[in-house]
Formats: sequence, structure tokens, C-alpha cells
Amino acid sequence: MRGANIARSAEVGYLVLIDNLYPEKVFVEDNATLAARSTILAHDESMAYTGRGPERILETRISRRAFVGVHAVILPGVTVGPNSIVGAGSVVTHDVPEGATVVGVPARIVEHLKSAEINRSAG
Repeated sequence: MRGANIARSAEVGYLVLIDNLYPEKVFVEDNATLAARSTILAHDESMAYTGRGPERILETRISRRAFVGVHAVILPGVTVGPNSIVGAGSVVTHDVPEGATVVGVPARIVEHLKSAEINRSAG
């Protein structure tokens, strides 16, 4: 994972893809988990390839204690908040708030823990 900013305590599953052109724009914080076959992107060339605009290059962050499920895709510029969960196969197009669970394509919030609940579960 050449150039990616991955905390030593983070867990990275097998066949995880980290942006190949701008890995330095990807941040995976303490105790975060990237499950197998998940993809974390920091750039999007679709607009440039189609002549509809410039390439987008943005920082993408998986915050502390966040969990990204199997085969999920995190798009450029997204922050997955602390203690949040991204369900398997989801495509995350917007920031995920702290303590939220998101699922689907595009990912939508299905559960959101309050700060007290997050602190209690963190033990």
C-alpha cells in the first residue's frame, strides 16, 4: 500500500484496493477496519475522460474505529466518521457521520447512535 496513510492498529483485509494514483490522499485511522475486497478511492477521472470537467483528486478518510464492509466502495473526498459502519457492497458517495450505519447503493443511513451510546459501546 505504497504511500497510503494507514495506522498500525488498522486492519486491512485481503484484496483491498487503495487508490493507485494518489495513495497519499487516503487516510485510515486507528482501529479502523477495511474488510476484504473493499475499495478506497481518492481520485475520479470520469469527467476528464468524457471532456465534461477536470479530474477530481480529494482526501478520503476512514476514521478511528470505523468499519468498511466486504466489497464496499468509498468514493473520493468521503470521510467515514468515527465508530461508523459501512455495510457490505455499499457505495459511499457522501460523508458518514460518527456512529452511523450506512448501507446500499448509494449508501444511506439506516441507524445512527448518539454520543452516549458510542461511549458506552467503546467501553
